[in-house]
Amino acid sequence: MSNQTDPRIQAKLDEVQARFKKRLEEIKADGTRQINEVTEDSPDPNIVEATVDMTFGVKFKTTSIKFDIPKFSKELQKIIFDIPVVKMSTKSISWDVPATKMERRCIAKKPVITCNWKGCETEMKCMYMDFPVAYMKRMEIKVDMPEFTMKKQELSFDKPVIKLETIEIILKLPQFHLRELSGDLKEQESEFKEIGSEMESKVAIAKNEMDQSLITEIADQVEIIFDEIRKQLIDERANVCSQFDNAISKMKSTIKILKENNATNEIPKLESELSKLVEDYKTVLNEIDLSIEQLNIEQLEVINSINLQ
Repeated sequence: MSNQTDPRIQAKLDEVQARFKKRLEEIKADGTRQINEVTEDSPDPNIVEATVDMTFGVKFKTTSIKFDIPKFSKELQKIIFDIPVVKMSTKSISWDVPATKMERRCIAKKPVITCNWKGCETEMKCMYMDFPVAYMKRMEIKVDMPEFTMKKQELSFDKPVIKLETIEIILKLPQFHLRELSGDLKEQESEFKEIGSEMESKVAIAKNEMDQSLITEIADQVEIIFDEIRKQLIDERANVCSQFDNAISKMKSTIKILKENNATNEIPKLESELSKLVEDYKTVLNEIDLSIEQLNIEQLEVINSINLQ
């Protein structure tokens, strides 16, 4: 797309100029009211301008305002990154843990005499005691394990490419020169001069207000344009955060359950995956944040360049 003035900026230019022209008409109308008050005439709304023109010779001084406005073109910017897609799968995990059990053992033998009708016999019999014996106990739990796949995602946005162009607004500012007065009007010459001076002062104030409006209101429009692009990036950033936070939360929850059950065999693998997930998260956010920061810098440069010459 070729460089062009954004329609909203052009509309603001037209609006500011229209307000200034309206203000000039109001100044002339107010001057008419004051003239009629001096001459004690009843103002006729149909001859508002004529009253001023009959009292003053209105001459127009041509002046111009030059300033730089941004011309926008668009450059498609892409950020491509991977985001995690998590699927929880119930898995049985078994492992051996050291344990003890009590085992009955013969610790010594003692003679025991048994007698019956045939006679008496002596037999050596064991004396038993329970001893703790170590062994490996098989443990098993069922736990929801996260399974990750990385999905390619593309963020596309129109990055503004800005060229500043100097434009010129031609203005015709009225100057009020008192006509030659006759009769009783000569007695009111000083009052008419004061009215003319006041009108020119109001024109100058209106002109200064228009100058400031051009700077501030165009800067406001520039901010709106950049805000639209920035919002797209911020919304996508929030979406990325949501997906990564969800994946990281599930991973941490699974690791916690395994640690609580001493199922240590699976933990190193999961912690390694978690570490990589966190690093990927930082990388994606950093890329989006850099794009937002660049927009902020460009916006500030554009606003600072809008100066009247």
